[in-house]
Amino acid sequence: MRPQLLITIGLLAVNSLGAADCNGLKALRLKGTSLTHVAQQPAGSFNPELGEAIEKLPAFCRVSGVIAPTADSAIHFEVWLPESGWNNRFLGVGNGGFAGTIDYRALGGNLRRGYATAATDTGHEGSGTDASWAYQHPEKVADFGYRAVHETAVTAKALIKAYYDETPQHSYFDSCSNGGREALMEAQRFPEDYDGIMAGAPANYWSHLLVGGIDAAGSMLGDPQGYISRLKLPAITKAVLASCKAGNALNDKFVTDPLNCHFDPNVLLCKGSDSLSCLTAPQLRTMKKLYEGSKTTTGLAVFPGYVPGGEDGANGWGTWITGDGPGGSVGLAYVENYLRYMVYDDPTLNILTTKIDDAVRRSDTKLARVVNSTDPDLNRFNARGGKLIL
Repeated sequence: MRPQLLITIGLLAVNSLGAADCNGLKALRLKGTSLTHVAQQPAGSFNPELGEAIEKLPAFCRVSGVIAPTADSAIHFEVWLPESGWNNRFLGVGNGGFAGTIDYRALGGNLRRGYATAATDTGHEGSGTDASWAYQHPEKVADFGYRAVHETAVTAKALIKAYYDETPQHSYFDSCSNGGREALMEAQRFPEDYDGIMAGAPANYWSHLLVGGIDAAGSMLGDPQGYISRLKLPAITKAVLASCKAGNALNDKFVTDPLNCHFDPNVLLCKGSDSLSCLTAPQLRTMKKLYEGSKTTTGLAVFPGYVPGGEDGANGWGTWITGDGPGGSVGLAYVENYLRYMVYDDPTLNILTTKIDDAVRRSDTKLARVVNSTDPDLNRFNARGGKLIL
C-alpha cells in the first residue's frame, strides 16, 4: 500500500462527531495536525487578517490549522463547511506564484455555490514573487512542490466526514498558473485526492520555465540599448495584428491562431531615428530572442518562446517582461527568486552573470523531482475515473 494511502486511511479513521457540529470539531485529533481555530461563522461578511472583507457569505463552520508532516513544516490551511445547503461536494483551492497566502476570496466564492472548500499557503508566508522562505529549507520546498496541497485535501476530507457524517460525493480541484502545476501534481502523484481536476495555464515545467528567464533577462537588461519600453508595445501589437489578419475576423482585437501567425519582427526596424512606432536594431534582437525562446549554449531548447499576440494589454509583456522600467518586471522577480533561493542558495546571485547551462543542470538535478508535474502517466488517475481539463 502506498504511503499516501496509509496517511489518508489514518486521518479518516476517526469517530464521527455528528453532522453539523462545528464546536465538536475541536475534539477531532488528526495526525500531525493542530487545529488553531474552530468556530461557527454567521452569515454576512468575513474579514481576513489581510485583504478586503468578503461579503454575502452563508453561515459556515470555519476551521483553521497547521499541518506538520516534517519538523520543518508549517502548512497553514483553511476549511470552510456550509452550515446548510451543502451540495455534497468538495472543491480545493490552489495558489499563484510562489504561494505564501491563502486565497480567502476563492474560498468565499466556492462557499456561496454550496461547496465544502479548502485552501493552504503551501507551508510558508510571503508574496507571490518571494521565494526567500525556501533558502536552505528543502522540506519547505517539498511542501510547496507537492506535499501541502495533498495534505490539505486529506485533512479537509476528514473534517468534512466528521462534520456532515458523510464523505463528499465528488471532490474537485480548480486552479491556474502555479495552481495549474499543483493540479497536475495531484493527478500524477495523488490520484485518489480528487475526482475532477481543472488545470489552468499550468506552470508545470517549473525547473525550466524560470531558468529560461535567464536568456530573456540577458537580452533585455544585459545590453541597455536592447531594453524594450512598454511604451512601444502598442506599436508591436499593431504590427502583429496587421501581419496575422488573414482568416481573423476580429483582427483589430487579438490573434485568433497564434501558432499560425508567422510574424516577421523586421518590419518594425526603425528606418530613421528611434520612436515609439519602431524598434532599434538592439531592441529587434531582444524581440526575436523573446519569440525564439531560451536555449543552452549548445542549442538545446530550455523553454519555448512567446507567441505573437500577447505583447500589449493589462497582463501582457508590460507586466511580465518589460516592467515600467529596466529590471522592474514581475517575470524577472520570479526568475531571480527561484535562482537565488531555490537553485543556488545564494541571495546575492546576479542573474546577468548566471550561466544558463549550469543553471539548467542544477535546477533539474536539485528540483525537477520536487516541483515539476510533467509525468505523462495518468493511468492511476484514469483508472479510478478521474477527469482532467487543461
